[in-house]
Amino acid sequence: MDPKTRKRQEHRLRATRMTLVSSALQCLLVVLFAATGCMALPAAAAFCALSLGSTGLFTLAVGRGWNLRYRDSWLLHAQTLCNFAIQVVFIAAAPRLWIVFLASTLVSFNYAMLGFTPRQFRWTWAGFGASTAGAVALAWPRLAWPPLTPATVALIWLFFFLAMRRLGLVGMQFASLRAQLSERNRELTASVTRIQELASHDELTGVHNRRRFIQLVAEESERSARTGQPYSVALFDIDHFKSINDRHGHATGDQVLRDFCALVAGHLRAVDRFARYGGEEFVLLMPVTTTLAQAQPAAERIRAAVAGHDWQSTSPRLAGHRVTVSAGIATCRRGESVEELLARADAALYRAKALGRDRCELAD
Repeated sequence: MDPKTRKRQEHRLRATRMTLVSSALQCLLVVLFAATGCMALPAAAAFCALSLGSTGLFTLAVGRGWNLRYRDSWLLHAQTLCNFAIQVVFIAAAPRLWIVFLASTLVSFNYAMLGFTPRQFRWTWAGFGASTAGAVALAWPRLAWPPLTPATVALIWLFFFLAMRRLGLVGMQFASLRAQLSERNRELTASVTRIQELASHDELTGVHNRRRFIQLVAEESERSARTGQPYSVALFDIDHFKSINDRHGHATGDQVLRDFCALVAGHLRAVDRFARYGGEEFVLLMPVTTTLAQAQPAAERIRAAVAGHDWQSTSPRLAGHRVTVSAGIATCRRGESVEELLARADAALYRAKALGRDRCELAD
């Protein structure tokens, strides 16, 4: 049995045991009523046998796992039906206590609502009315009230006191279900948020991923086409990054990537968007930059910050190691596609590397 099923079985067993205790308390009450003469002893014995026998059987079924062969809702519905049928039968079999058994059907009905669909509720409500009306009609000539002696008054009070306990247990189960639902909703919200985060952000560095960048630059391209305001992109590549991984290990390389992104975050405008484009390559989207001369300072600030950073603070292994980046910058042209713009920025990046790295080059 898997852990989830075991946990559900434990919950079912607790519920059936509570039902068994409630049945035992009602049986005790019926026996006490019989002792006052309000009910025949054979009828009381029959009630106890049917009530305790049915609830005991259901408890045994859950304890042995027999219920796992059937759908989950069968246990609640079968228990409710058995208990309800017994109460209805004894409305006619013990007419002096008919109001007690009628009230007990109400408690059973309330318990059953835990697992009802709206359609099941309507049909069960109709069945409740029809069956109790039939039982009352059948027992009509013999219906009576218990004599108002101190003993019977005390027993009637005790019945409603115990009925309140059963209703309270139902209310506690509703409260527990609401709490579980709230917790599941919180977990679901957290999961959805996490999925959305993973779908749009790079897991290692926390910046936008390539997929999200393509969406952002496409939106910016559409805005630019409507307003006529150009935008720019800058492609960055960490120079000789492979040698960092080879000499100092991938853990150090990963930390370099994270620290590089943290450095960039301190040099961005509020409207800029930065993303990991792949491997050690990153891209910066700069909306509303009208010329390359306006875009170049933003990329140059990032290049200078990386070149001047003390990378030994990232890892002692990088002591004496100078990390630099190269960049290619391109501003969109009228009617130019995103792919064409990125291709020009990529060509400028390769030119920066060919010219010695640690520099920014403007696209043709």
